[in-house]
Amino acid sequence: MSWSLIGSARINRRFPPSGRMTDLPGGPVHAFSGASAASGAQALLLVHGAASNGRELPAALGARLDRFDWLAPDRPGLGHTPRRPAAHELAVQAATMAEVIERQLAGRPVIAVGHSWGSAVVLRLAVDRPDLVEGLVLLAPASHPWGGQTSLTNRLAVLPVVGPVLCWLLPPLLGPMLAPSGIARGFAPGPVQPPDYGERIGTALYFRPHSFAANAADMVAADRELAAQAARYPTISIPVSVISGQGDMIVSNTIHAKSLTIDLPHAATHKVAGAGHMPHWVDPDLVIAEIDRQMDENSARKRPGAA
Repeated sequence: MSWSLIGSARINRRFPPSGRMTDLPGGPVHAFSGASAASGAQALLLVHGAASNGRELPAALGARLDRFDWLAPDRPGLGHTPRRPAAHELAVQAATMAEVIERQLAGRPVIAVGHSWGSAVVLRLAVDRPDLVEGLVLLAPASHPWGGQTSLTNRLAVLPVVGPVLCWLLPPLLGPMLAPSGIARGFAPGPVQPPDYGERIGTALYFRPHSFAANAADMVAADRELAAQAARYPTISIPVSVISGQGDMIVSNTIHAKSLTIDLPHAATHKVAGAGHMPHWVDPDLVIAEIDRQMDENSARKRPGAA
């Protein structure tokens, strides 16, 4: 297992914790952030999906974020945020995001942008802490139970004895070889764009044993966790945008995005042609346009005499 330790150290040097590490009640959280030069800027929370880290959404949206105050945390166990107890529970993940907002944004309400499993987290944040969320932008969302299981590899990774051995041996060895095909599947049916996607977002961080184990635990619990919270979605009254990608091979648009339009009939919906699981990379301007639309809607709600 020495190569796993050496490999993890190399990955950490290649993709260091270049954001801000904050000690919070539930444990430390590492987050990337940016601040607008203008006072009173809209606050954003950017929450990445499975097998990823906080670099992903800022890399996709780039300089478009410059007029916002934004936070992009590493979820527990991924990137450089340590795992928390029971972090496979969406309630714990949402509570982690709430702590970050309260500490780094002084509790200012955010428009929360979630990609894939990050959408499940921000949906839970919206129903558990509606005081902290004033809009949701859901990208290729995972939101509803599908009645199935995650991959065999993930299921094995959470088993006693077998799991730790698998996590220490396989990801560091096979991960770099399998990553290009996994990334291509995420972008399919379109091409991987940018070609250096894995390098830009630090995909290699996922191949460290503890991150692989954390992600596996999240995915094994995913169907059960979504089933426990989906019934609460109709209570969400804030602006919602659902942006899916045509041809998504990772999450089913029929199960997730379509079900959201039933539970949240007021949501604005978009399907980006050829975007697969990565609509925010194919059309980042659409993401910003939906954030702006939600800002306008919230401003209109706050005007005197508004219903």
